Amino acid sequence: MTGLCSRRTLLTIAGAAAVSSITAAHAADGKTSKPAKRTWPDMPTVPTDFNAERCFVELQDAGDGCCFSKDRKNGPVVRLAFDTQCPWCVWQYEQLKPFLKQVTFIWHPVAVLNPWSELQGAAILSAKDRKAKFLEHEAHFHDKDFRGLDVRNVELPFDARKKVWDYSKAFRRACGISVPFGVLKTTDGRYIPVPQVTTEEFAKLSGLKPE
Repeated sequence: MTGLCSRRTLLTIAGAAAVSSITAAHAADGKTSKPAKRTWPDMPTVPTDFNAERCFVELQDAGDGCCFSKDRKNGPVVRLAFDTQCPWCVWQYEQLKPFLKQVTFIWHPVAVLNPWSELQGAAILSAKDRKAKFLEHEAHFHDKDFRGLDVRNVELPFDARKKVWDYSKAFRRACGISVPFGVLKTTDGRYIPVPQVTTEEFAKLSGLKPE
């Protein structure tokens, strides 16, 4: 047993010495062993395997979300996946506002960015007036103390928290990757992907004029 322990000790010392020698050699050459920076190819704006109809239908089946212009019938509908912690989702709402009188927009909170996403999404879904709570979140998004609805000491219904994950799973099953992302269902039954778009880009996608 003593001999075995001695051999292990010697191997450990020898390994440490070898590492030290390599490190010293790099230092002498003026080099440091930094990990190579990884680069990734750009992803397409719309994933090649994204299923627009499936995304729309599964979000619809998962629940109501936060609906704008609910009383409009037989008009175009857009269902959007958004994360409450996403600044581009706030930007997207502003870009789509000029179409609120023509399109029914339904926002489905998903959890992508951090733990607050689930809780803030649940706060919107559990509110008596979801639209008002959504707009309250938007208004406080740039607060210095906390981004959006302050849910740090709020007990939220489990069903509402689960609903956020239902939307998240529906979005992923359709091969959605990033938010904001939505699907436009046209009046003639077509399903058109709506990635992050400007007001002008949405006008081209929908054939509508901003008001």
